[in-house]
Amino acid sequence: MALIVVIAATVAFAATIQATMGFGFALVAVPIIAVADDPKVAVVAITAIGVPMTLWNTIRWRAHLRVGAMTTVVGASLIGMPIGALILARAPDPALTFAIGIVVLGLTAWLWRGLQLPPGPRTEIAAGIASGALGTSTGTNGPPLVIAFQATGMERDAFRATLAGCFFVQGVVALFLFWAGGLLTRDVGVAFVVGVPAIVAGTLGGKRLSTRLHGRAFRVAVLTLLGLSGALAIVGAFTS
Repeated sequence: MALIVVIAATVAFAATIQATMGFGFALVAVPIIAVADDPKVAVVAITAIGVPMTLWNTIRWRAHLRVGAMTTVVGASLIGMPIGALILARAPDPALTFAIGIVVLGLTAWLWRGLQLPPGPRTEIAAGIASGALGTSTGTNGPPLVIAFQATGMERDAFRATLAGCFFVQGVVALFLFWAGGLLTRDVGVAFVVGVPAIVAGTLGGKRLSTRLHGRAFRVAVLTLLGLSGALAIVGAFTS
């Protein structure tokens, strides 16, 4: 029962961040659930739970979708996704939890410093490959895409819409790979059933917050939470 409460609360909170920022769902949810339950369950379940959310966001923001950038990134991610799925299936749980923590901390530091890459197809292709591999191995496919789309100077609505479209397609492909690898287990199903209502509540809350919260203070708060979730995963890897 306690685990169900943790999953529901974590998913609701992470969905609030996602609906407000356009990204951050997996970065918040995966490390916490990896420590509370199991890293493989965390990655697969959060991917599954995220599919209906990202579909809804894609439909909601479809008028702002940058189809060209989305096509480039998603196409490139197909190179990295099978590699990540293989790592997820074969890596020991403590090593996987540690890797999730390191990836989240590293990508959070990059976002915090606001480092920029040169815009263009090469950046989008590299980000797509990295996003695919990270998504199916650690559940953290967002930051490479955030970095790539920030480099293009996308305005907020196009940024959120294009991210949502990429996340949806990647999520569907990832679930097929997880099914092929025997990773769609009963525990994943339980987490999905618990998580979907929580994600609805979090998304509605985030929709309201997104019209009220702006500025540097909010960004700092979110990135601080991401850093703490990454640190939690690292500690959990050594105490599990």
